[in-house]
Amino acid sequence: MTQEAAPRVSVVIPAYNAASFIEKTLDAVRAQTFKDFEIVVTDDGSTDGTQAVVEGYLKRYSLKGRCIRQENKKIAAARNTAMRASRGDFIAFLDHDDLWYPEKLEVVLAEFQKHPEADLVCHSENITQNGKILRVAHYGPWVPDMYERLLLKGNALSPSSTTVRREKAFAVGGFRENPEFNTVEDYDYWMRLSRVAAFRFITCVLGEYQVVERAASRRVEYHHSNLEALLRDHFADYFGEDPSSLDRQRMRRRLSAVYRSALGQLMEHREAPERQREYALKMLRTFPFDPKNLARGLLWLARSSWK
Repeated sequence: MTQEAAPRVSVVIPAYNAASFIEKTLDAVRAQTFKDFEIVVTDDGSTDGTQAVVEGYLKRYSLKGRCIRQENKKIAAARNTAMRASRGDFIAFLDHDDLWYPEKLEVVLAEFQKHPEADLVCHSENITQNGKILRVAHYGPWVPDMYERLLLKGNALSPSSTTVRREKAFAVGGFRENPEFNTVEDYDYWMRLSRVAAFRFITCVLGEYQVVERAASRRVEYHHSNLEALLRDHFADYFGEDPSSLDRQRMRRRLSAVYRSALGQLMEHREAPERQREYALKMLRTFPFDPKNLARGLLWLARSSWK
């Protein structure tokens, strides 16, 4: 009995309580003009029958793939489980509530063929909410020291826009499953991957990232706390135990941007005034000379005085 040939692309989808909407995501994969793919879904401890929905869908449309159920371990572990079960030459990431346009895989595979030196291709995507396009997100750009650019300037990729050659996808051991890196596990993965892989960014808009409103203050604080922990971990590795004064300044500037982001999001949702004050003070104490920090601080002060 001959073994079935491996597909060209493995579509890796981590899913949690996605029964009500994952069929729309799977529709977007099934509609691809490039057909040599498999779908590997990890049901990360869902309580709503996600696995049954996915397996029923795959069977109904005779699609190559499987749904692997595991206890809830968060998104990094879910991606790793699906990656380990995949067989494709390329791994294309897709989150359970995002969408691809029909030509996505065809365009990305053609890009790899035109640029065999590339190990990763990331495309632009529409940012949408309730079916409305809010803006277009263009990722990158590529620079010679991609790791330092990511570390000091911020994340420049999106999982559902990114496809990686299989051997490179595993070269850094997959996504780190540390609880303190949850919500920033993809940022960490791109940074580590940038040290061993050649990135390529294209401006074609080939998918949608769907914004979902959630309770703001707790989510904002959790995400930015984990982002700070991740950056400090990378700082220790990259700059060592005795960084120069210039490097210490660069680290402070990057951390102040984290505090500025948290402050901005809390201000946008008009939540947690005491936490806003804490982030504003941390931002200004950490790096007071950045014009963006001064502007955000003045805006916060003005809005606070209105109350």
